[in-house]
Amino acid sequence: MKRAIICVLGALFIFQSCGSKNYVLTEKNFFLVMTNAQYYPEQYLGKDMSFDCFTYRFTDVDGKEYTCGVRKCSSGYGCKCGKDTVIGFILEYAGDIPEPVRQSEDCNEKAWIHVTGRIKSAEKTTIKIYAYLGDEPDYSTVEEIAFLTFGVNALERIEDYSSLNYYVTK
Repeated sequence: MKRAIICVLGALFIFQSCGSKNYVLTEKNFFLVMTNAQYYPEQYLGKDMSFDCFTYRFTDVDGKEYTCGVRKCSSGYGCKCGKDTVIGFILEYAGDIPEPVRQSEDCNEKAWIHVTGRIKSAEKTTIKIYAYLGDEPDYSTVEEIAFLTFGVNALERIEDYSSLNYYVTK
């Protein structure tokens, strides 16, 4: 009986620990956790999350701007065309977010930041953008990409981003 009570208490402790888990996204797990958060946002609500990303700005077809924290990935969440896309969050922050750097270029020279905060809601914002043919917008084709909103509690600019990968994969 004593052993059964200890097992039950141990299981409860483990279960509670799992429920309060915070998420630290690293180079190894960024793509997996980010993709999972896009499909199952409810399991991340109320949990602290921190990660490194670069700033990116979307302007929708109506001219509204969204500042995001992203990484580039291949055929990731939201990508319908089988080409590269970005994966991340719309950032909501009371302070200043660094302006995107070399946004249209496939390079590591970006405005890198480390953010800590929480996903605000399981509801996604759908951003309608013009497709691109090479480096030029194709105003005849509209694509949609859906992002969760991330409430940033703390933001630090990353000066030495040499250990970070612009491009993340599984």
